[in-house]
Amino acid sequence: MVVSVRRQTLKEINNSMTEMKTTAHQSNNPFKILKMINGEDVICKIAEEYTDAFVVEYPMSVVKNQVVEHENSIVEHTGLQRWMNYTLDTAFVIPKERIMSLGDLAPDVMVYYKHIRKRLEIEEQHNPSNEAEAVEQMKSNIDKLMTIMGDEADLSDNVVPFSGDKSKLH
Repeated sequence: MVVSVRRQTLKEINNSMTEMKTTAHQSNNPFKILKMINGEDVICKIAEEYTDAFVVEYPMSVVKNQVVEHENSIVEHTGLQRWMNYTLDTAFVIPKERIMSLGDLAPDVMVYYKHIRKRLEIEEQHNPSNEAEAVEQMKSNIDKLMTIMGDEADLSDNVVPFSGDKSKLH
């Protein structure tokens, strides 16, 4: 038996993939798992698809933690966390060139994702919408802490004196 092998460049492979004309919406299921080229798994809802990018809502990274449950038993727990921290944005553009592959979410994962997404939507209602609101919220939290600790809380017991050159502190 003779096997013919045709060598292709990465550009030829990419062009042939483009010619397949596959889209994320073929299954009519917008809930996807994306395998990024850096190896990261991202679960999201695809809101829009363009020729070179996806607009995704509430993307979440898959996080795995190993926990020792018994002396000889290690269990891996899988969870979701925000894909991008320190922003209140919920929609992001992901270039298709950064995605290695994508697939539909399994039904049980979709239920879990929707549950976490709903919790995030509820949290958003309590987030400050501007800097002034954020400062007011921080002041309110400090007041609540002082009430819990008592107005006459002596914090000096928790302070370690520093005897070095204080001009070099960072």
